[in-house]
Amino acid sequence: MAHSYGASGRGAYSSNLQRFIYKGFSCSTGNMHIIKKDIKRGDVSISVETPDDLWTLKSIISPGDTVRGSTERKIRLGAGKDEKTSVVRRRVTLTITVEKVDYAADGSSLRVLGTIIDGPDDVPRGEHHSFILEPNTQLTISKDWSTYQLRKLEEATKQEQPLIVVLFDREEARLFSVKRRGIQELLRLKGNVAKKGEDGQHITNFYKEIVTELQQRADEHTRIIAGAPAFWREYLEKELPAPLRKRTVFTTISGIERTAIRELLTRPEVAKLIAEHASLRELELVEKALTALANEKLAYGLDFVKEAVSAGNAEQLIVTESALADARQQGTMRELESLMRQCEQNRGAVHVLTSNEARGKIDPLGGVVAIRRW
Repeated sequence: MAHSYGASGRGAYSSNLQRFIYKGFSCSTGNMHIIKKDIKRGDVSISVETPDDLWTLKSIISPGDTVRGSTERKIRLGAGKDEKTSVVRRRVTLTITVEKVDYAADGSSLRVLGTIIDGPDDVPRGEHHSFILEPNTQLTISKDWSTYQLRKLEEATKQEQPLIVVLFDREEARLFSVKRRGIQELLRLKGNVAKKGEDGQHITNFYKEIVTELQQRADEHTRIIAGAPAFWREYLEKELPAPLRKRTVFTTISGIERTAIRELLTRPEVAKLIAEHASLRELELVEKALTALANEKLAYGLDFVKEAVSAGNAEQLIVTESALADARQQGTMRELESLMRQCEQNRGAVHVLTSNEARGKIDPLGGVVAIRRW
């Protein structure tokens, strides 16, 4: 963790905060590691392993939480009138009350700013400090945990097989990477349409080019979903070498627009892969919400959502990360979290959408919607 050294602010000493000592920590598994969990006390200690873990934490850590960890800080020595002061940089263990969470634009770090409430005697309480969370750092988060937040943490500890989606026909191919943070288009390839009287050699070359692109990513992306209209899948299937073909699931789609990814979600042959990937599960949930909207069983607009939750009529409450960010900025986070807890208490499921693809469909509806039971 890096550090910041700021002006004094407000803060209070918390003698009841659980202190965790990190002993014998095992080597990285490539996923977030939960070191210790004590939900009764509200304490969860974790090790951040990948940038995807930071993506998860930015929707979990909120103002009012406390965060504890090892960090570097500038310490001022010599505070008396007759003493010369000097500043040294030292590694210390601090606890802060969170005020703000900032996610780096490139996804490489997460900055958690707050006021110091616990630490060594020579570190003034109430001063500001920032933890810069990066892969290979450890911290303890203390809060009143909700079910959806614990579920997000558990999901982050599980290994997701990297996945590529390729959509193609005879004229074009589009490759997408599916990761926890969402779906990213990798590249587009253009093919040549065969003219009357020409042989199909240049078409074959086009599909070989698709295969080449897939092979270049084979080490990183272990599974492939290939979608194509009509019989075009057969051209690619013939060109795929056997090892790659075994890792590929073929399905039929109506076109190769980006929206065809949503169409893939309805195909039973890809159901298992959907269940294994958080961003695809989010898209599947969005499809259910849009179906409920068409059937007049979706509550949207905060007042209508509150009404559904209060009546126990919310089967699934869906909140986008954008709505959470707005609530933090507007100071209404406690109100929104209260709504989410009420839904869970009424046996409703709470989901927070973090992938860009899924959020883009729910944000226009206000960012907070509920699939109604009746």
